[in-house]
Amino acid sequence: MNDVKKATIMRILSAAIALPVYVFTVVTDMFNCVPILVCSLIISLLCLYEFYRMSDRGDEGRPFIAAGITAGFILNLVIYYYAYGKSFGLSCGLPAFDARAFFAIIVLVVGVILAAQIFIRPIKGGIYSVAVTLFGLVFIVLSFSHIILIKSLANGAYYIIVLNAAVMLCDSGAYFGGVFFGRHKADIAVSPNKTWEGYISGAVFSVVGMIIANQVFDTFFNARLFSVVEAAVLGFAICVLTAIGDLSESAVKRDAGVKDSGTIIPGHGGMWDAFDAVLFNLPFFYYYLIIKGVV
Repeated sequence: MNDVKKATIMRILSAAIALPVYVFTVVTDMFNCVPILVCSLIISLLCLYEFYRMSDRGDEGRPFIAAGITAGFILNLVIYYYAYGKSFGLSCGLPAFDARAFFAIIVLVVGVILAAQIFIRPIKGGIYSVAVTLFGLVFIVLSFSHIILIKSLANGAYYIIVLNAAVMLCDSGAYFGGVFFGRHKADIAVSPNKTWEGYISGAVFSVVGMIIANQVFDTFFNARLFSVVEAAVLGFAICVLTAIGDLSESAVKRDAGVKDSGTIIPGHGGMWDAFDAVLFNLPFFYYYLIIKGVV
């Protein structure tokens, strides 16, 4: 058995084990939907830790891991508060989706890490350390925590499932399309092995999968999420953002000189390797639904 087949089998087995757990956290409403908070905490903070670990350049600059992880934990709690505060009678504290709470967290984190940089660490690499810490917090934790906001919407679980189905099909279509049909390199510096056949296959899988998933929910669950044309356009947009998320992580890994962000998921690598494609998609999908009028 060659390495490609072994990797494919490991990817499938890992997905078969992890996917039911992930889906459960998305669909269940038990304990005021605390499982979706736990899901966001585990995935976003592990991804953040992997990013910080790859960004560590020793004396030339290293992220403030403890401060970043703590801020990421608090940020997830704030997002959950916005989404489900009414369930605990706490929604009167701040107007829903008040951005001041997020700004307060960022300002607090900046103050803490600047103080640590001034009094604990050498000046060299200070700008890099502060910038990387904040970038990881915004790019990874803030992006992924939108899964909590989507879950809180009407039919939120359905929307998350449809989104993840489109992302997974795009990712899988691009992978298998590239492996079996890839001939023409896309010539992207951060991922030189990607092919146009892979990208096209991913787009086709994403569009068709989005349409089918949308029709399944309409037919069997009486949940009219999107029109057919809307589903097709969204499927293509999701695939584009999936590619951007994948290439963004590839750029970080190439700069860090590593193949995978970690080893926690057999066949996939790290947590960020498994969820890089969804990072850009969750905020995009949520704000599209808000503009669409879903509440």
